[in-house]
Order: sequence, then structure tokens, then C-alpha cells
Amino acid sequence: MSTTEWVARSQSLAHAAAVLLHFDREGQAFGPYPLEEAREYLKRGQILPTDQAWYEGGPGWVPVMQVPGMIGGGAPAPGSPPPPPSAVSPAAPQAVVTARYAKADTKFNKHFFVRILGRFLKVNPDGNPEQLFMRVRTGEEYLLYRVARAEQDHCVIQMDESGVRRDKRVDYFNIEEVEVRQR
Repeated sequence: MSTTEWVARSQSLAHAAAVLLHFDREGQAFGPYPLEEAREYLKRGQILPTDQAWYEGGPGWVPVMQVPGMIGGGAPAPGSPPPPPSAVSPAAPQAVVTARYAKADTKFNKHFFVRILGRFLKVNPDGNPEQLFMRVRTGEEYLLYRVARAEQDHCVIQMDESGVRRDKRVDYFNIEEVEVRQR
């Protein structure tokens, strides 16, 4: 990497850290959040791809997925902004949890996934108004597309990772918590 490229990259990264994103969902404003934090909220489903976003220097309110740097690297370019839609200081978006199952009071096994979470098993969940989240012993949290299979000692989950759907085997003893949230 040349010195010029390194300086440009450093300035871009410094700008990315300074960018604050404002969001709007059906007339309810929330934010601002730094770009990195907003990316995490998007991964967790707390910011939706259908939400509108605004940042200083942007072209105005745009769909979240059109914000430079929201997926992958890079940061929004500087410029003069339009005002946010609401002068009220909104709270962070909160996903509505409709059911929570913790390791302390739930035995995660094939029976649990077939009987309790059967609506997420082997079906196309695009029309489902709920999403499934899973936390494992290592602290990782997964937004599940669906549960592909429930076996005797493990399940196979499908999740989106960087826009690519992939399967992951999860042993039941590694599951710490499962949440069902509204989309």
C-alpha cells in the first residue's frame, strides 16, 4: 500500500468513526448512532433494511442498505445535510421479544425444536412475522433464517452472513438462549 493510499484509508476510517447516522421507521425517529454501532444493530435486526437513514453530507433520507459503509467498509462522504425528520431525541429501536428460552429453565433438544419452534423448521420464513435469535456458549449471537434440521444431539441452522445464507451446526449443549422476536 502506497503512502497516499494509506493516508486516504486512514482519513476514511477516521471519518467513519465520526459519522453519526439517524434513522426513521414509519415516522418514528431514532439515533444518532456511530456507523459501527449501526452495523451491529442491523446484524441483530434492531435496524431493518427497510428503515430510512440520514447522515451529515448524505443526499437526504435513503434506505439503510444504500448508506455507504453500512455493508462492508467505507464511510459516508461529507457534505451539507437536510434536517432530521424529528427534533425529538428518540430512543434506540427495541426489538419486541415474544418468547425467550434460557438454558437455565429449558432443555434444548430435538423435542424442543420440533414442538416449540416447529414453525421455524424447514419452512420459508419470509412471510413469518417473527424472527429467531440464538446465543451460544461462546457469546456469539445468530439471527436465524430458519432451522434446517433438528437431530438427536444438534440442530442445523441457516443464517445470513454478509449477505450469504449458510448452514451452521450447533450442538444443543452449546445453546445458552433462544429468543423469538417480531420483525
